[in-house]
Amino acid sequence: METIVPIVKTGQPRSFRARGTPADIIAASLSAAAALTAFLYAAFFFMGFLENDTHLWGVTSAFLLCFGVGAFAYVPAIITARIAWRAHKNGAAKTDLKKAIWLLIPWVILALILTFVSDMPKIYSVSILITVLLLTAWALISLRKF
Repeated sequence: METIVPIVKTGQPRSFRARGTPADIIAASLSAAAALTAFLYAAFFFMGFLENDTHLWGVTSAFLLCFGVGAFAYVPAIITARIAWRAHKNGAAKTDLKKAIWLLIPWVILALILTFVSDMPKIYSVSILITVLLLTAWALISLRKF
């Protein structure tokens, strides 16, 4: 009697292709870049406070101010990047895309306000608006597949 040898030996990892689209990896990269930018801006402003503050309470409150307020930017961006990365690896999930949209809606509103109402230089507000609109478009277009 002949023994049958499997083509793929056990113990060797199989390589699976990603089931997502190239838009998923672009969205993950864009969102990760936005998170890194927001975190670096929080660190930059914190370093500015360190130039003048020498007391522990002043440094602590500056840290909480900079990184606490910055968390409203970099935490949703990190979560959105992770959702997009998982969509690239495993295919998009409907609930994850809805979470991404809910995380992005406040930033769309804020970016519109900053662009059209604020005295902030337009280069900052328009770049935020473009980034958020691209990520929202990715989530909405991916959600249409369901």
